[in-house]
Formats: sequence, structure tokens, C-alpha cells
Amino acid sequence: MIDVLIVGAGPSGMALAILLRKAGRSVRLLESRTDIGKHSRAIGIHPPGLAVLTRLGVGGDALAAGVRITRGVGISRGRVAAELEFGSIPAEHRFVLSLPQNQTVGLLRDRLHSLDPSVLLEGHEFTSFTTHAGFHTVEASAGGKSKWLQCRYLVGADGTRSAVRRAALVPFRGRDLPDRYLMGDYADNTGFGSIAALFLHEHGITESFPLPGNQRRWVCWIRESETASLPELIVQRTGHRVETGEDSMLSRFRTGNFAVGSMHHGNLMLIGDAAHEVSPIGGQGMTLGLLDAAALAPILDAAVGGALAQDQIEKQLADFSHRRLSAARRAARQAHVNMALGRPLWSPATVPRDALARALFNSKKVSAAIATTFTMTRGEEHVLRGETPS
Repeated sequence: MIDVLIVGAGPSGMALAILLRKAGRSVRLLESRTDIGKHSRAIGIHPPGLAVLTRLGVGGDALAAGVRITRGVGISRGRVAAELEFGSIPAEHRFVLSLPQNQTVGLLRDRLHSLDPSVLLEGHEFTSFTTHAGFHTVEASAGGKSKWLQCRYLVGADGTRSAVRRAALVPFRGRDLPDRYLMGDYADNTGFGSIAALFLHEHGITESFPLPGNQRRWVCWIRESETASLPELIVQRTGHRVETGEDSMLSRFRTGNFAVGSMHHGNLMLIGDAAHEVSPIGGQGMTLGLLDAAALAPILDAAVGGALAQDQIEKQLADFSHRRLSAARRAARQAHVNMALGRPLWSPATVPRDALARALFNSKKVSAAIATTFTMTRGEEHVLRGETPS
């Protein structure tokens, strides 16, 4: 009998597997793919996420591989309208780390393999599960053949299209959002270095973030009917040029906001994007998933070890669900603000908008509050202090 079976070897599933294996629990991690993938939409790891990576044993490697974004600038009509620095946030790491998710997953995979190479079952696709008294029987498909595994706890960490969530008939309620974006990675010739730049254009925002390897990610708000290429949009809205056809990644994506009513359903849990989908504008999704894993691991450890009575397990899992869904709602609200600020604006309104931005960001108190919110350090103080939530 496996203590905990996790479906999905993304950051949240991998983090949970590492934490439980470090605690001495038997764990299996099902992953349908056999490779990590070359490209990632998610690139931002906020200070609470870095605290979790440190606890997992890969924090130093992540810092060495990523780019530390310590400052952001808002540029309008060729002038800096606002600046935001993270030096005042209440965290050990006063920056957002830019590191593509596939590289983060690679670090976590190596760490898990060093702990126990038998945990990760690649090429195993979750098919179904059956619930019995005190355990689940999970069916997985590998190489066209079925395999059955028994576990005390089942955790779905398998993304927004979660097969575990669908099999458990858990509703995923929310809505698709109207905002559309075009995104690509190019060689960095801007001179911005580690600075994140937001170009506030009347036809929609263009965001520019540093990546490892002297690359830069560009993200443009677009209308659904947009036909211009990303290089054309970049030069029109920012004045910077990238070479057509030299993108290392190109993606057009929509936004949505969905969540389950509860992340806890008896001995079945949902974490990460399987439990809550927030707009990627703001880049908070990867950190949310890491924090879910960090909060759930000690509860499952105590439950498996017999340290908690059944009513205590139920209470702690209910509290876990409430806390983490509240965090996801905070992230969703922040993403909504980010998207609203990036939408097209009536041209005459840009002057008062820029004046208001300068006034707000010139206030140290307001700027510090915005930096704390943007870096997800508010509401996650226990993680930043290295504590385990009760």
C-alpha cells in the first residue's frame, strides 16, 4: 500500500513528492509524459516560492540558473512613468526569479531522483480510480497496458485539465476572461539587463522580462482578430526590434479564472492548477502550486504517521483548502488588476494616467505596498519565516 499517490509531475506534484519522501513516506508520482518539454509559459518564482525551493533542496541551484528581477519600470510615450523596486519587501529574497518552469522541473526531478529513483513513474497516464474504505485503487496506463496501484491518499496535481478532478466529478467553476496575449522569446538586445519593462501603449500593454541565457520574453495584449506578428507589435509599441523568425518560443494564449469549491474531498486532494487557474499575467501560478505542496505535505505526513485522529485530519485538510483557495483568490484579484491596466486606453487619457502613476509610485508607502502585493509576500509570511502552517 502506497502512502500517497500523486498525479502530475509539474512543480507542485514534484514538490509534494520530495517533501513526503524526505519525511520517510512511501510515494509514487505518475506522469504521462516521458520528457520535460523545451518551452514554458511560466517563468516567475516569487519569494515565497523560492523559500519552498530552498526547503526542497534546490534553492541554490535555482538562484544560480535564473535571473533576479529586482526592479520593474513602466514606460509610456517613451518616458518612465513608474518604477517599482523590491528592496523593501519583507523577505530573504527581495526579487522575483525568472526561471522557465521546465528548468525548475528539471531541478526538482534531479532532486527527487537523488532521494529515491523509484518514486517517479514516467509514461504512466492516470486512467481512473476506485474508492474503498480507507484507500483508493488507481488505474494507470503505461505502454498500452493497465497497472493498478493502491494508496491511502490520492493527490491530483495534473494541471487545469486535471484527469483526477474530472474522474472525481469535482466542479471547476469560473469563466474565460476577454484578454488575449501573444508571447515569444528572443535574444535580448534591449540593454535592460535584469529589469522588467512594461510598455503602456494606447493599443495595449507590452511586457518584457529577462530570461536566462541573454534571452528576453515579450508579451503583447492583442485583440482576437489581431493579424500583426509579434515582432511588428513590439516595434510599434516599444520601439525595440527583434528578429522575425528568430523566436525560441512563440505562443498565443487566452486567460481564465477557475477554481474548485474545495481542494479536499475525503482522501483525495487537488493542488496547483488542478485546483485553481488564475491568469498568467503576474506570473503567480507556479508559486501558488509550490505553496500548496508545502502546506499539504505536513498534514499528509502526520495523517499517514498516525499522529492525528480522523476528525483532526478532516479539520486540518479543510483549513488547508480554505487558506490555499483564499491565496488563489488574492492572486486572481491581482491578475485582474494587472490585465485591466494593460488594456487599450483612449489616447487622451494616457496623460492623466501617467501623472497618477508617477504620483502613486513616488510615495514610498504606496510603492512598498504594491511591491509586497506583487511579490506575493503578503499572506505567506509563515513560509518566508520557514514555518509550517498548522
